[in-house]
Amino acid sequence: MKQILSILIVSVALAAMVGCCACRKGKNNKPFVGTEWHLERMMGQVLDIDADQFVFQFTEDGRFAGVGACNRMMGDYSATEKRAIKFGALAGTRMMCPKAHLEAELTKIISQATHYEIDGDLLLILSNGELQAVFRAK
Repeated sequence: MKQILSILIVSVALAAMVGCCACRKGKNNKPFVGTEWHLERMMGQVLDIDADQFVFQFTEDGRFAGVGACNRMMGDYSATEKRAIKFGALAGTRMMCPKAHLEAELTKIISQATHYEIDGDLLLILSNGELQAVFRAK
């Protein structure tokens, strides 16, 4: 009887923990719109960039803007409730800077993005299920 009671208590505790995890999932996610997102990784590589480089923000009216290595970057996007995303043409300044190649790579990633995920303070940009870029809420 004591063993059955112990199993029952453990089962109830596990069910409560799983239930808690399920109801808390996404509760601490940063909002996609209005958050400043700082690029940390692209194509699986951690980037060595300054805190004021590659910072972007999305607005409710379907626009995004920010700064790359040294250039202003902006454009439009559309996103669905199921987190599908499509970016329009990207516009920006064209100054030469040491990490301009990262801007070119990010432009390519953005043009091929198919959806996004938010996990806490991380924004994940994916293309056909493959992770392409990771941003962190600033």
